[in-house]
Amino acid sequence: MNRAQPLFRSSLVRVDRFDHPAGRAHRDPDEEIATSHTISLVTRGAFHVLRGRRKWRLTPSTLFVTHPGFTYRCAHEGPEPGDVCLSATLAPAFAGEVEAATGRPWGGRVPVAPMTNRLAYLGHRLERALESDPEPVAIETLVGDLAAGLADGSGAARLFGEHQLGWYAERVDAARGILQERFAEPHTLRSLSREVGMSPFHFARIFRELAGVPPHRYLIRIRLARACGMLRSGAGVTQTCLATGFNNLGHFIRLFHRTFGVPPSRHCG
Repeated sequence: MNRAQPLFRSSLVRVDRFDHPAGRAHRDPDEEIATSHTISLVTRGAFHVLRGRRKWRLTPSTLFVTHPGFTYRCAHEGPEPGDVCLSATLAPAFAGEVEAATGRPWGGRVPVAPMTNRLAYLGHRLERALESDPEPVAIETLVGDLAAGLADGSGAARLFGEHQLGWYAERVDAARGILQERFAEPHTLRSLSREVGMSPFHFARIFRELAGVPPHRYLIRIRLARACGMLRSGAGVTQTCLATGFNNLGHFIRLFHRTFGVPPSRHCG
């Protein structure tokens, strides 16, 4: 039998852990029908998914993706399977927003998607967030990023091992923390990489692969978000420009307008 452990619930997402209780014989149903938009990460073990004449093997290097009405059959090896899955389910409207943003219809996917280092990093962060007192916005954002990450294409040529991924994740998370807390400082690739204990080139490559954007673009996003907050609070354009790390007023105005569609003098919607 399958055992479901609820880990998180909100109006946008649900996260559960599925495993098989020891000492209980398991029997796979002849057919299962998915009722939701769900992404399942295999954290341990393996099993098969069958649909018609097609067959896929689910392992920690793959993800199982379903949508409402999708029919399939699972096949486990032995009477007491040892696989464990972390499953994230999106509310229909939230899944629709991801589809619109990525241009990839959820129902058009094959049920088994290749893992990438970015998806593995997001799964790693999701597990860590669930282990602590989960903040709804953090869990919902991570699940949304997982869903959007499925549209990035084929899997990585080489997946990081578990310990290597953890090592990289610690350093990327540390760099993100530095940029979020000290966003107005004049960071360089060399200074950031030195603070987290990596070489500049290696840090830039790993940060982009796991975070999905280069360090500089990540910093610009933070600065623009902080600028929006200041402008809403009544700060002037020049004051906001300098306080958020933009030292060139003209560049700040052009970048703000290009990003939000309005000049900073009209605040941020």
